[in-house]
Amino acid sequence: MKGYKNLIGIILLKKLKKSTKNILLVHSSNDLYGASKILISIIEILIKSGHSVHLILPENGPLNNHTLLKSIDLSIINIGVFRKKYFNFFGLINRLIFIIKSTFQIKKLIKECDIDLVYTNTSTAVSPTFAAYLKNIPSVFHVHEVPSSSKLYTKFLTKIFNFFSKKIITVSHFTRDFWLSNGVLNKKVKVINNGFNFDFSNVKKIDKNKIVFTNISRIIPYKGHLFLIELFNEILKERKDLILQIVGDTLPYYNKYLNKLRSKVKDYKIEKNVVFLGYRNDIKSILDKSHFFIHTPIGPDPFPTVIFEAIESKTPVISTDSGGPREILNDFNNGLLIDYNDIIKSTQLILSYIKDLDSQKINIDNSINFVSNNFTKQVFSKKLNSLISSFE
Repeated sequence: MKGYKNLIGIILLKKLKKSTKNILLVHSSNDLYGASKILISIIEILIKSGHSVHLILPENGPLNNHTLLKSIDLSIINIGVFRKKYFNFFGLINRLIFIIKSTFQIKKLIKECDIDLVYTNTSTAVSPTFAAYLKNIPSVFHVHEVPSSSKLYTKFLTKIFNFFSKKIITVSHFTRDFWLSNGVLNKKVKVINNGFNFDFSNVKKIDKNKIVFTNISRIIPYKGHLFLIELFNEILKERKDLILQIVGDTLPYYNKYLNKLRSKVKDYKIEKNVVFLGYRNDIKSILDKSHFFIHTPIGPDPFPTVIFEAIESKTPVISTDSGGPREILNDFNNGLLIDYNDIIKSTQLILSYIKDLDSQKINIDNSINFVSNNFTKQVFSKKLNSLISSFE
């Protein structure tokens, strides 16, 4: 009888240990853009659910100052994140060196911190899942990316996902469909849309003497800023009372691209109408004073967080029809979708939309109802916790 009780005690202790996982969370950047905001939400959810979180970032940056990160263990490790600038012979050699080096650094960290699960909040870092495999613990990828520019790179990641990971979270159905079409195993993929705590109590403070369009995103080619400037130049030919605010900074290796955008504005002689504001941390205030939010990626955009911020501010949304935005805008019910391959048609659609106050009001009301029912923090938390618990 005594031995039986001891056995039960051992089993209960094992279950108790498994009920609180030590999770190693890995992120690919140190900034305050969309994926990093979702990272903060993930950390909050994991801590609230009783998990111990150790975070790896590839470099120091603004995230270090976030209050939440001061309450968890943080390591800075160059994990060999894939960026476009490394897609050449010497760049790939560079990545290989850091991937190998960081794999063993992470492996050591897994042992020291008694990690139960490795959670990689990107598809651009593979060393964490290699380390998890070497330590025989499960690994999860939370995929925010649709790398459509390189079939070889996509095929490489597909092999990694299928062989090394236990589960792949995709941020949208569009992202899921992309990876499934490239060979990722259907049984491994789960769609978990990003979730937010919405506050729709804001009051718009727009200037009636001018119409302000705001674009918010990191200034990199696929976000379509060149198309946006060309589009706005066409719109300004018919209406002079418009202002375009471009909010965001760029990466060092895209400075030439940013200079090209500034030169294009100068060539078009629209400097009074197009303003580069750089990186700002008062996004809510900027959106509250905007008549329209315009998002113009020219490549597949998995699930842009900034559109939710625009909806929360009750700002009508205009976006290129490029994947994730269509899901958020529920086809054409929650905003205006335009074609980046047809500037003339897009110009006319926007000019008509500016005048159509009824459609703007309907889109705002529809979008508020839609995101409130489908993209809340509560729904996100429930789905994420359900997936994490499946490893217990």
